[in-house]
Amino acid sequence: MARSLRRPARGGALRVTLALLSDLGGTNIRFALSRDGGPPEALEVLAADDHPSFEDAARRYLGETAVSLAAVAVAGPVADGRAVMTNREWIVDAASIAEALSVERVRICNDFEAQALSLPFLEAGDLLPVGGAFAPDARAPKVVLGPGTGFGAAALLPEPGGGWRPVCGEGGHTTLASANETEAMLLAEFRQDFGHVSVERVVSGSGLALLYRALSGRGQPAPAPEEVTARAIAGEPLAMATVGHFSRFLATAASDLALVFAAGGGVYLSGGILPRLGACFDRAAYLARFADKGRFRGFLSAVPSAIVTHPAPALAGLAAAAFQRPGPAP
Repeated sequence: MARSLRRPARGGALRVTLALLSDLGGTNIRFALSRDGGPPEALEVLAADDHPSFEDAARRYLGETAVSLAAVAVAGPVADGRAVMTNREWIVDAASIAEALSVERVRICNDFEAQALSLPFLEAGDLLPVGGAFAPDARAPKVVLGPGTGFGAAALLPEPGGGWRPVCGEGGHTTLASANETEAMLLAEFRQDFGHVSVERVVSGSGLALLYRALSGRGQPAPAPEEVTARAIAGEPLAMATVGHFSRFLATAASDLALVFAAGGGVYLSGGILPRLGACFDRAAYLARFADKGRFRGFLSAVPSAIVTHPAPALAGLAAAAFQRPGPAP
């Protein structure tokens, strides 16, 4: 629990401001603390089902620890300091949290906004380059995106004073485009079932299963995404072909975002699927598709991509959000 955090000595000249950080998912809630905007510590994961509300879970985590600030990341749109979770009947409201926890200021962020804020603070050990060395332009725009249960995306733009400004939306619900006849046939099949085929429909856990079913024939039910991953790791040809298509569709979405934001600062691939795929992720297919944008091949060939391996990047971003501090100078 947070009460195990070593506290500063009383009566000294040093005054420490503590912030509560929380990455709120549909199943689990990750909690941590930040001292004066420092890196997250005292990490604990609580099951959301064990608590009637976010405020109750936060009180359970904090125990007797008092905090002055709070920053919470939620999967989904945030408006006026308020978010309604789509996969849980919880309303996450800044005013309610401030009152319940007696804190001075609460910031509610989209989960990928929080991940975007973490990018300047990630170190080499937190990243796995997809191609060669990961050497982005340190002060150019950056993009983070990732397939998981859904598909999230955000950008981080440099500001003249040396800080960063996150930009997020609902990039997972943009329309997914095909780049060849096979992909056109796959998307046409998905349109029969769903109408609009978004990036999230295909580049996500459920999308991995949909691709497998489409390639195997519609007579078979779609396996669980974890099963597709396990079969690919075991070398099953159909599962490996599925991962190849998945990798190319991911690259299509990633390069679109890289062009929109002129992301010379790099493309950061987050989410839970790529780490589980491991060596099965088709890096060659991803890189070939990522650069395949006609007249902008030269620009995109110079934009590096890396898989984020940090266990909780959103919490690192929330530390920046809670204290509203800029990233470190390059």
